[in-house]
Amino acid sequence: MSRTATAQSSAAAQEQGTHHYVLTLQKPVPNSASYVVATSSGTCSPTGMSRQDVYTWLVGEMVRRTPQLAGASTVFFDLRPNQI
Repeated sequence: MSRTATAQSSAAAQEQGTHHYVLTLQKPVPNSASYVVATSSGTCSPTGMSRQDVYTWLVGEMVRRTPQLAGASTVFFDLRPNQI
């Protein structure tokens, strides 16, 4: 890979966000044998935030978009630098 390609890849990662995340939440539906399950994934640039801060923020965003997830259990969470 050329240095130009590497620089372009780094710039693309910065445009996308410095970190990639996946978060899956699950909550039982009252009086039912089913569950509400939702997964969110994407990129963010958590400058000055801890892993816990990012997790808390992401859960809050998912609950804001889907209020039925309030009090849900975390099935999966991963946060890693957005690079190969």
